[in-house]
Amino acid sequence: MENQRKVGLINRLGYGMGNFIGGGALSISSAWLLFFYTTYCHLPVWQATLIFAIGTYLDVIDNPIMGFVTDNFNLTKIGKKFGRRRFFILLSVPLMMFYPLLWITGRSFVYYLTTYIIYELIYTIFNVPYKCLPSEMTENYDQRQYLSGAMAIFGKIAGLVTAALPGLFFELMGKNNPHSYQAAVFAYAALMALSALLVYLTSWELPVSEVAEEKIDNPWEGVKKVFIDIFSTLRIKSFRWHLGTYIFGFGGEWLFSATGTYLFIYALHRTNVFVSGINSFASILQLISTFLFMYICAKRGDSSKPYIIALANVVIAMIGYSLIWFFGLTSITPLIIIACIIFGLGTGGVYYIPWANYVYMADVDEIVTNRRREGIYSGAQTMAGKLIRASIMAILGVVLSATGFVEGASTQPMHVQWGIIGIVLIGVCGFEFLGMWCAKNLKVNKDSLAIVNAEIQRVKNGGKKSEVAPNVKQVVEELTGLKYEKCFGNNNIGYKEKKRVVSQTQNLTH
Repeated sequence: MENQRKVGLINRLGYGMGNFIGGGALSISSAWLLFFYTTYCHLPVWQATLIFAIGTYLDVIDNPIMGFVTDNFNLTKIGKKFGRRRFFILLSVPLMMFYPLLWITGRSFVYYLTTYIIYELIYTIFNVPYKCLPSEMTENYDQRQYLSGAMAIFGKIAGLVTAALPGLFFELMGKNNPHSYQAAVFAYAALMALSALLVYLTSWELPVSEVAEEKIDNPWEGVKKVFIDIFSTLRIKSFRWHLGTYIFGFGGEWLFSATGTYLFIYALHRTNVFVSGINSFASILQLISTFLFMYICAKRGDSSKPYIIALANVVIAMIGYSLIWFFGLTSITPLIIIACIIFGLGTGGVYYIPWANYVYMADVDEIVTNRRREGIYSGAQTMAGKLIRASIMAILGVVLSATGFVEGASTQPMHVQWGIIGIVLIGVCGFEFLGMWCAKNLKVNKDSLAIVNAEIQRVKNGGKKSEVAPNVKQVVEELTGLKYEKCFGNNNIGYKEKKRVVSQTQNLTH
C-alpha cells in the first residue's frame, strides 16, 4: 500500500512548511490586520471586526463543501492524475499572491470585506486538503505525530517570521508608515506560495484503488451529503470532546491575538515596534513549547493532561498582564516579559495538541461508519473553529465600540482600557477553562487507538463481530459512544448512499 511508504525527514519538513500559510498568515492578520483597518484605513472598529465576522461566517459554508469536494475529487480525471488532496495544494500556489491586496489603504468597506472573503476562500482551498494528508500518508501513530508536530513547529517558526517581519519594515520604512505593513505581507505572500509548492512536492496520498467511491446522483445529493456528514461527526463521542478542546483552547488564543495589539499599545502603553518584538519573543518560546509538548505527548501516548497544563499557562499569563495594568506597573518591562514567557511556553501546546489529535478522529469514525472521512472531519473541525472565531470578532467589535473606542487615536481613554482588560480576563480565561474541562473528558490515546485499529483490521480480515474481546468492546464503546453492535455501519450515522462501491471493506458486515 502506498500509504505505508516511510515518512522521512524531508516529508516531515515539506509537510510542516504548509503551516507557513495557516499559522503565518493567521498570525499577521490576527496581530495587525484589525489594527491596520482601524488605524490606517480609518474604519470604525465595529466595521473592521464585522469584516472578520462576515468573512469567517461565510467560510463556515466553504469548509464543509471543500471537505466534500476533496473527499470525492478522486472520481474526476484531474483528481485521478494529480490527487484528490494534492491537486488543491498545487492550485493554491499562485493564489497566495492575492494576500497583499488586503493591505491597501484608502479603499471602501466593501473593498476590504470582498478581499477578505476571497482570501478566506483561498485559504480554505489549501487548508482542508492539507490537514487530511497525515491520515493519507501513514497509518502509524508515531509518524502521524511527527507530521503533526512538524506542522505545529513550522507554525511557530511562521509565527516568529511574521512577528519579526513587520518590526523589520517598521525600522526600515517608519513605524507609522502603512507601506511598512504592505511590504511585509508582500514578502510573506511569496513565502506562502513557496511553502504550498513544497507541500505538494514532498507529500503523497492514498492511491485511487484504495479509496472508497461514493456515488452521488446529482449536485443536490452532494450538498445534502455534505451537511448530513458534517453534523453526523457530532454523534461520535470522542470527536465531541476533541472539538471542545479545539474550539475553546483556540478560541482563547484567537481572542488574545485579536486583542493583544490593543492591550500592549493602549493599556500597557507600548509602541508597535515593541509589539513586534514581544510577538517575536513569544514565537520563539512557542516553538520551544511545541517541541516540548510533542515529545511529552509522544512519550505518554496521551495528550489530555499536557493540554490542561498548556491552557493553565495561558490563564496565568492573562492574569499577569491584567495585574501589571491594574497596579500601574506598565513601565516595568521585565514583568511584561515574564508574563510573555509563561504565555509562550503554554501556547505552543495549545496550538499543537488539538491538530495532532484530529488525525485520529477518522480512525474512531471508521469503526462506526466503515468509511474514511478525513475530509469531512477536517471540514467539520475547521467549520466549528470558523464559527467561534467569527463570533469572537463580532463580540469584540461590540465590546470595544461600547467602551467608546476611538479609531485612529494614539491613546485610548480609561474606560476603553477597562474593556480590553475585561476581554482578556473574562473572555480569554473563560475559553481556556472550558478547554480544560473538555480535555479532561477526552479518552483517545495511543493504547486505545491501537485497540480500535486492530479491531478494524480483525473484522476486515474476516473476523466475526460476535468474537470481540470484552476489553476491546469496552474501549470501542467508550470512544464512540455507541454500543459495539451498532458499529461497522450498523447505524444511521452519516450519509447513506443508494449505491456504494467500497474497496477493501467487504468483510465489515460479518
